[in-house]
Amino acid sequence: MQKWIIFIIILVILILGVFIVLNVDIETEYVPEAEIEEQDLRKTIISLYFKDSQTNSVVEETRLIDSKELLKSPYEVLVKLLISGPENSNNVKVIPDNVNLLDVNFENGIVIINFDGEFDNLKQEEKDLVFATLYNTLTKLTEVTNIRIIVNGNDQEKNNQNLINQNTVKNENENLANTNVISNTN
Repeated sequence: MQKWIIFIIILVILILGVFIVLNVDIETEYVPEAEIEEQDLRKTIISLYFKDSQTNSVVEETRLIDSKELLKSPYEVLVKLLISGPENSNNVKVIPDNVNLLDVNFENGIVIINFDGEFDNLKQEEKDLVFATLYNTLTKLTEVTNIRIIVNGNDQEKNNQNLINQNTVKNENENLANTNVISNTN
């Protein structure tokens, strides 16, 4: 008699198990508290360099941008972000509004930045600062080793003094007096 009771209990448990498995939806959908949009998944952190208004040194400013923007022309996007200026109120924009970007190209590890003629009107220390911020920003990309600035499609200065050698820039946070990063390439 005891064997029958155990057999009936096991049979009831099996029937209930089959019934539960067939009636319960196994694929329950997880619903997070806040939906993550596709655009949020494409965000990436970039580093831009500007002049600190108090210390006059070149400082890093990080931003979260849509990585899809960088896919087509990353160098141009970064230069345009530098031209638009900092988001941090302690930092100062170094590329004046009257200087316009004409073109940005990449050849053999060098980003070639073509500005309009207004770039020639900058003082040498302003040009040095522009070079430093562009160099520090663009060389964060692993494929970039140098930058070259040209004006209206022509070399900006005699003797190609606008090629910045990555060995010249020691530390992006050094004082601007120490960021005279123009090297003579001839």
